[in-house]
Amino acid sequence: MAVRHIVSWKMNGETAAERAAQAREVVEALTPLRDIVPGVLALNVYPNGFDTDGNWDVVLVSDHEDKAALDAYAINPDHVAAAGVVKARAAARSAVDFQL
Repeated sequence: MAVRHIVSWKMNGETAAERAAQAREVVEALTPLRDIVPGVLALNVYPNGFDTDGNWDVVLVSDHEDKAALDAYAINPDHVAAAGVVKARAAARSAVDFQL
């Protein structure tokens, strides 16, 4: 059964402009994973579209063939490298995974 993985991040920049720039970097780092990590059915990354207090800065929504594919994605070297970019810019992370 397919699994959906949703992750949101708050960036650590001090200004809205800094956070928006960091969000763009995160989008650029994560988006290529949809085409290179086995078991990924879909993967989209979006920066926050509006400067609204309380909103998170970036969201990733990905679908994986099954839980094993999600687990393999987590340790895939390309994902680990992209996650390094994210971790350097993120102040907070929130995630949820569920079966479709």
